[in-house]
Amino acid sequence: MKFLDRWLQYIDTEEVLPLFERLVIDYKIPLLSNVEWKSQSPLVTAVARDKNLSHLRQLESVPDLVAILDLLNKHGEKAFLRDVITQMLSLEASCDCRIDNKVVASTILEFLPEAPYLITIFLTSQTWKNHKPTLEATLVSLAPYLLSGLALSANELHGFIRQPLSLLLRELRRLSLQKFSDLVELIALTARSAEIALDLLLEILEPETSRILVGRPTAIHQFVKCLYGIALDHIDEASDNRTLKQESLSLTMHDHKDGYDIVKSTLRIDSPISRLLKVGDHVRLSVSNRPQNAPLSKQFSMDAVVLMADLGSATFRCLHKPPAYLGQCAWTITHCGSFVTSKTMFDAITAFYSQREACCRIYAMLAGLPGTDQITLPGVELPVSRDPTLNDCQNAALEAAMMHSLTFIWGPPGTGKTHTVVIILTRLLNALPKSRFLITAPTHNAVDNILRRFISFGQRERTGTVPVRVSTQVNILPMISPCTNTYMNADLKIS
Repeated sequence: MKFLDRWLQYIDTEEVLPLFERLVIDYKIPLLSNVEWKSQSPLVTAVARDKNLSHLRQLESVPDLVAILDLLNKHGEKAFLRDVITQMLSLEASCDCRIDNKVVASTILEFLPEAPYLITIFLTSQTWKNHKPTLEATLVSLAPYLLSGLALSANELHGFIRQPLSLLLRELRRLSLQKFSDLVELIALTARSAEIALDLLLEILEPETSRILVGRPTAIHQFVKCLYGIALDHIDEASDNRTLKQESLSLTMHDHKDGYDIVKSTLRIDSPISRLLKVGDHVRLSVSNRPQNAPLSKQFSMDAVVLMADLGSATFRCLHKPPAYLGQCAWTITHCGSFVTSKTMFDAITAFYSQREACCRIYAMLAGLPGTDQITLPGVELPVSRDPTLNDCQNAALEAAMMHSLTFIWGPPGTGKTHTVVIILTRLLNALPKSRFLITAPTHNAVDNILRRFISFGQRERTGTVPVRVSTQVNILPMISPCTNTYMNADLKIS
């Protein structure tokens, strides 16, 4: 009884302890007051620490100017950074600066990717008007970084992002299809709501696409519309599928590749996150608690894509720039769904419209361009007759498929598209018994539905066909019919 009393004293059997406790780590964000000013020049100290703008006219070296800009940006002094940029532009325009005017202009322009919200100040300044002929090439080379920076700031700046983004787009003469696709993909991954995405895509980007994207107007319109549709679908899916995992993560910097920082986390092998995460997943990493030295500040959050997920560890490609205190705090993870299908569609659409005929021989037909020649099959005459199991609209689709080498069939859910496709496939198999047909779809379920419908309607026996299901997954699909196993093959790995 003595040992039992001691046991009860230290263990409360009615308390339910969490298996994975939420980790809270006290941390501090970099503040300007913590800077070691002895390592800085007197002019840098006078401007950055004492916030004395009058000393800017005494600057004689570019390194001092860059040091001031970097210090203010690193320590979150956005308002004073704006004042410094404005004052330097004013000094340059009035030729009251000891540093060469052109060097001042190029230095500020090259700094803008670090603070893209200041684009408006620069592009509306007299400095830009004076030096535009010589700096325009630099602006074009920096444009992808500036556009990305503005897109990443949209959640924080909301409506204030409209003017700088619109001004930047107006200054660009051309943007490649790949760069435009990358921008829309970034918006799909980082826009926290459909309203923000619609504002960026339709209100700001859409009016400029016909000017900055080079190509046939019909093709450009379709290209943009397809990208917008993919982006909005993923944003909607991410909003519905967000799953917050209360287990805390510790992140460390791992690598830097293709312009993005890669961070790594060590996970418990029995953690639910280890089983949930898959390569290509879209996740949101958020700091667990506010910083100790700034309790009223907003908790930092960044979007990322899973690059590697294994029992015990995971690596993430960060779309936002990780903060300096990355490894000093705890993070929570929000699972926003897979981005694999959306990424594949982005890449396919971009390749289709940028590489055109080199990517697809029937590009002109698929794009609906005028004067497109039909593809003819010599010596083949397909039967054009109605099917009693189809309604009028479905029979019209069947007749169009038999008469034309390319047919688009559209219909909302429940209108019988799958059944119509099966009837079309049956007609083709009967007319061309020695031919092979490939059925593809964006999802595995869509292919499986057609295969099930084809078999359940007895079309396998009527056409003498043995369908083979091919997949990129290496698992064995369940048998569709208990009567036979000749129509279904195990999934094949595609290399």
